Amino acid sequence: MEGIRCQEIRASEIAGAVAEQNVFLRSANRNNGNNVFYVNASGNVNNTNAQNANRCAPDHSGGGPLKACGAAAERAEAGAGSRDPEPERADQCRGDADAAGTRSAAVRPGPHPQLEPGELNGVVGFLALMESARKCRRGVMWKDSVASYMLNLPERTLAMSRKLQDGTFRCGKTREFDITRPKRRTIVSVGFADRVFQRSLNDNSIYPRMVRGFIKDNAACQEDKGTDYARERLKEFMRRHYRRHGPNGWVCQMDVAGYYPNMRHEVAEDAFSRKLPPEIMAMATAVMRNQYPGEVGYNPGSQMIQIAGISVLDPLDHMAKDLMGIRNYIRYMDDAVAILPTREEAERAMAAFGDTLHTLGFELNPKKSRVYPLRDGIEFLGFDFHLTDTGKALMFVKPSNVKDMRRRVAKMARLNRNGRIMRADVDESYQGWRDHASKGDSFGLIRRSDAWYKGLWKE
Repeated sequence: MEGIRCQEIRASEIAGAVAEQNVFLRSANRNNGNNVFYVNASGNVNNTNAQNANRCAPDHSGGGPLKACGAAAERAEAGAGSRDPEPERADQCRGDADAAGTRSAAVRPGPHPQLEPGELNGVVGFLALMESARKCRRGVMWKDSVASYMLNLPERTLAMSRKLQDGTFRCGKTREFDITRPKRRTIVSVGFADRVFQRSLNDNSIYPRMVRGFIKDNAACQEDKGTDYARERLKEFMRRHYRRHGPNGWVCQMDVAGYYPNMRHEVAEDAFSRKLPPEIMAMATAVMRNQYPGEVGYNPGSQMIQIAGISVLDPLDHMAKDLMGIRNYIRYMDDAVAILPTREEAERAMAAFGDTLHTLGFELNPKKSRVYPLRDGIEFLGFDFHLTDTGKALMFVKPSNVKDMRRRVAKMARLNRNGRIMRADVDESYQGWRDHASKGDSFGLIRRSDAWYKGLWKE
């Protein structure tokens, strides 16, 4: 039994002197209020059931009576639970605090968020930057710049920490390059040292603060979320709609025209400023303005820009869920889908989406934003979703995706015959697509594709 525990030390004044009662009263099993035992200040458990004594220790070491004020004094500290003298033990069973209701609740930051104790050191401190460097090196140790940084990791980290603390750290130059799949984009790349600092800033402060208050169905770029999560949620919404309204319904599908290129800097910075304290906000602003000059437009490639991408449209999410009451609504970055019973409701939702986007400086993509019957199927994140007459939600790979795969793999096979790439590279590319297709109802498609790929090497 570990976690946040509440100390009960009773003291009484006898003849002007304070006499401490050397005893701790706790429950060995939070789910059983009768299972109570006593622990004295030395940590010894006075109980006939030795099993209940495993990993048990008093919250405090039984210091002076004036310091031990019991549960009331612990609650008097702003938002603090009882402190554990052995934090490594407290990490063993955090669920005990939730069951007891003693853990301090996470409070959504107000209009003037304050820097939490130790948060700044958790961003620019030596240990925080060391851990960030170890995360950033994954998959890129073959690069000379990364290998050089990691070879001198303690010295480079200490120097960066000191510069960040005295305000002399400056971000390096950025590099831009283009990618063509899934569509042509310009990517901004930063140096490894800048990545280390930005990873620490994002992971230890910006991300935990920004995701507070997000709706559950904001599905992109968050822990335990992603494309698989978004697809399963959409299938769940389709089944929920069927249970209440049958197979007929209407879909309001929204897409933002040029989301990142048309994102205004003041809008993104305002989204951050509502939840970040001034010290963290100053760091974030310096990074974003150094990488992206001007007043409009960002390029993917930075973790901080991804966080901005999921945060800027948060007002749209709350408008849909809270004001309009659309339960079957999900958003993945700038793509949103809402399933509604009638066409009138779907058109009203589309108009509201357009008005909300306009206030944020965006416009709807006229080619991808539309209202259509649910029976036509929903295109979302590379799959076509269909609801059957029996209420089953099916997910098929888009035909254009299959054509693109065959064209790409056939080209790689020709390069292999000319000796320009290895066969293993072609196999890896096809296997990656195969794993993607296997997420849907694609047994027949995968069998036909395997036969096609096998015949590709017989030619």
